[in-house]
Amino acid sequence: MSRDPKPIWTAERIRGLGPSTDLGTAASVLDMSRSTAYKLLRRDAFPVPHFRVGTHYRIPTAPLMAALHLDLPEP
Repeated sequence: MSRDPKPIWTAERIRGLGPSTDLGTAASVLDMSRSTAYKLLRRDAFPVPHFRVGTHYRIPTAPLMAALHLDLPEP
């Protein structure tokens, strides 16, 4: 069984996610598994601010970019 290759996350691709993204995508950007991301959220140790919308977590892309030390474009 073959799996899709890991996506290559560039600054442009991350910016293209919009103002926020789901936890699974943020975990992929940070090169961690989704289950690790949930464990870190439960321990309040996820490296990026997050918020909850109903039963889903959203991760703002600006702090995600900052955590990766990537510059944000000027508006």
